[in-house]
Amino acid sequence: MTLWIIEPRDPLIARDGRPFGPDPGARAETLSFPTPSMVVGSLRHKAGLTATGRFCRASIERVKSLTLRGPLLVELGHDGQIKQFLFPAPADAVVFDYKSDENKSDQSTSCQAGAAPSQRDTNDDKNQPDHTKDEDKQKLELRWAQPVELAAFTNLPDDLTPVAIDKVGKPSQYAPQFWHEATFYQWLLNPLSLRTIAAAELGIGSLPRSIRTHVSIATQTQTAREGALFQTAGLEFAQRDNTGSLSHIRHFALAAAFEDEHGQPYTPPHFAGGLAPLGGERRIARWSQVAKTLPEPPAELVTIIKENRCARVILLSPAAFADGYRPPIAWSRGNATAKLQAAVVPRAQVISGWDLAENKPKPTRRLAPAGSVYFVSWEKGEDAVSWLHATWMRNVSDEAQDCRDGFGLAVVGVWK
Repeated sequence: MTLWIIEPRDPLIARDGRPFGPDPGARAETLSFPTPSMVVGSLRHKAGLTATGRFCRASIERVKSLTLRGPLLVELGHDGQIKQFLFPAPADAVVFDYKSDENKSDQSTSCQAGAAPSQRDTNDDKNQPDHTKDEDKQKLELRWAQPVELAAFTNLPDDLTPVAIDKVGKPSQYAPQFWHEATFYQWLLNPLSLRTIAAAELGIGSLPRSIRTHVSIATQTQTAREGALFQTAGLEFAQRDNTGSLSHIRHFALAAAFEDEHGQPYTPPHFAGGLAPLGGERRIARWSQVAKTLPEPPAELVTIIKENRCARVILLSPAAFADGYRPPIAWSRGNATAKLQAAVVPRAQVISGWDLAENKPKPTRRLAPAGSVYFVSWEKGEDAVSWLHATWMRNVSDEAQDCRDGFGLAVVGVWK
């Protein structure tokens, strides 16, 4: 299997849908992370190119059958290979600023109607602080939000179980948006083992934003038009480490699997890699392929889930469900059906786009954002292992075309 590695050379603009026209003072804002539709649209365009470099409109239906799994954030080593994956922060992990025992306030149970306190606005993290700015808040405390049985009735829809944590207080503003691979796997296998951790060890904050001011040039005089200023905001995929040294730069990129209708890796016949545009303003990115696969489920994870017959499903990309925030209560995948017991879902992510086939805007939709967590269980006789393998690093949206478009990439964690 091969993965596509996309390294933005310029700040990447993942447009958020707000109008951006030729009016003076216009601003092109960016999402905090590219959507699957943006990446799959670029790859499908390349899949439909002819030998002359033009897109063949007769190939639209064929390229729409190609499937994307991703994009995921990865850190690259000096050799250009994947050093580690970074995953969206799971919503069932509530992060607080760590306080020593003598400074801790009294703790009590805090229950919420189906959702845990969110440590971050999923759709807008422009105010995310830099971990290096405040050494006193480098250490974080994690609490696991999980389903609890209550004696009283709740107003949760669909008879879902409420979710609670054993602490009250304001979540930390220093909570990373992306978790390191090793820490994320530890959370999947044993979330109670992560109680206190350094912020730098847990993950990284939001990708830095680069704001550029541009000016419109008059064609006749080749000079700036009076008052015709506009701004663009883009995501930078390089960060200095905690030393603050310019010689210690961490390089990040996007990774995605691109597959044909049979699930086999697909390489466009007239594009095997190189420099090509991606996102708003046609910013340049370097496209390449590496002999790498998406992570496989740990053997220990499969064993525990088979024994407990319960699991958590964590979204790595936004998912489109017919019921909005959740999949079906009877969730069938592989050769088994799981029952949805509870959900932890942050604020919905609103998404749209442009339909090149119809030459018109796509309808605006509200999706369950990356990081959403769903607690499921299986009755006796159901093949939980088959369900797990049909879900791990697969797209779990309700509609087949949404799955092909990359929406709903998921992994599975333990829950007892």
